[in-house]
Amino acid sequence: MGKKPGPKKGQRFGGRKKGTPNRDTQTLAEKAKEIGADPFETLILFAKGDWSALGYDSEYQIKVTKGGETVNEFTISPELRKSAASDACQYLYPKRKALEVTGAEGQPLSFVQLVKECSGDDPGRTDS
Repeated sequence: MGKKPGPKKGQRFGGRKKGTPNRDTQTLAEKAKEIGADPFETLILFAKGDWSALGYDSEYQIKVTKGGETVNEFTISPELRKSAASDACQYLYPKRKALEVTGAEGQPLSFVQLVKECSGDDPGRTDS
C-alpha cells in the first residue's frame, strides 16, 4: 500500500488569514478609535516635545524641592522624548541583526588584521 500524498510545503488549512488582527488587538484598536486616541501619534508628540498638543499648559513646570527652592523642569523631559522616539522607531524601521566579523576559519579578528583588510594591505587577499 502506498503512502497518501500530504499537503504541499507551505500549504495552510484554516485559521486566520495573514494580516488579520486577533480579537484582543481588534478590541484595543476599536477602543482607541472610539475615544479618538491614536497611540502612535501620541508617541510621536512626546518625541517631538509638543507639550501643547498633549494638553499641557506650559513647556516647563515649576517644582518645589525639599529644601524649599523652586526649580523649572521640562514638562516633557529629554529622557522621555528620547524614550518615545526610540519606541516609535520600532514601528517605522526594521530591526537590524548584529553582524559578527571573524577571521580565517572563524578565529577572532585582531584590530591590525581588520585595518589591513579594510585598507587593502593584506597580502593574503585574493580578490584584488
